[in-house]
Amino acid sequence: MIKVSINSQQKQFDKELSIAQALEELGYQEQGMLGVAHNQTFVAKDLWATILIKHSDELEILNPISGG
Repeated sequence: MIKVSINSQQKQFDKELSIAQALEELGYQEQGMLGVAHNQTFVAKDLWATILIKHSDELEILNPISGG
């Protein structure tokens, strides 16, 4: 079991997951407009499937807000 910080909240996963897999497991169905930082570094969307989240990592998931 691995523990990670996601948007400053502790979460647990049964195994290491890619960023894309973690987003799916967390319920982010519409990922087109999301931004993700992994350990304080922005990650391009085309790399989400290749970067594994490990124990004690930090993810920040940013969902843009529209309005005017």
